[in-house]
Amino acid sequence: MTIERVITASQPKLSVVIPTIPSNSHEEVISHLELQNINSFEAIVVNDANLDICEARNAGIEAANSDIVALTDDDCRPEKEWLSNVLAEFDSHPNLVCLEGGVGGGRTYGGVRKYVGCNLSFKRDTALAVDGFNSDYAGWRDDTEFGWRMERDADGDCRYSDSVRMVHPKLPRATIDCEMESKLRTEFPTRYENVIIPDTTIGRINDWLWRKGIWESVDAIRYRK
Repeated sequence: MTIERVITASQPKLSVVIPTIPSNSHEEVISHLELQNINSFEAIVVNDANLDICEARNAGIEAANSDIVALTDDDCRPEKEWLSNVLAEFDSHPNLVCLEGGVGGGRTYGGVRKYVGCNLSFKRDTALAVDGFNSDYAGWRDDTEFGWRMERDADGDCRYSDSVRMVHPKLPRATIDCEMESKLRTEFPTRYENVIIPDTTIGRINDWLWRKGIWESVDAIRYRK
């Protein structure tokens, strides 16, 4: 396993974990982390093609030296206040165990309990207590499943903050996995109905269009540069 501590700090207040593989570059995300308006953090790159994304994230969580872990992806660009705002949220909400933030760019997200992994922070010990990320969902909904398990099993609160911002320049690389989707729906039926499929006719039509790849095609046109 290849774990690179690309940014270090003595007694870091926060650990950034970035899963990647050798064929992908992570230089740009590191350059943006170096511009953060705080320096009391470490950045851990888990660079191993033999690990799925859940295994890589778990390895980074286990290697972290701070109580709070923030996840992002190797193709993301954190805003310079990203980490200071993450810390501010945890300082302001003592019972907070899982924090999702907004995403702009090729992927957009505004906080609807899907817990996208490119901008997700949590208490390290709490994440380990719920067994981290589940490889049964690696590559599709693994971050959502983790967030829902934190909601269900963790002793604390999960919330969204629009002040915690991430830029995801490209469209997501993940593709729909119908088997994993069905598994998630079976394991979390109420959350699935409330979050993934709004309980309205329009929501169900949108879900059908999404499953058929219509919205993915629309987004590809919408965000083409």
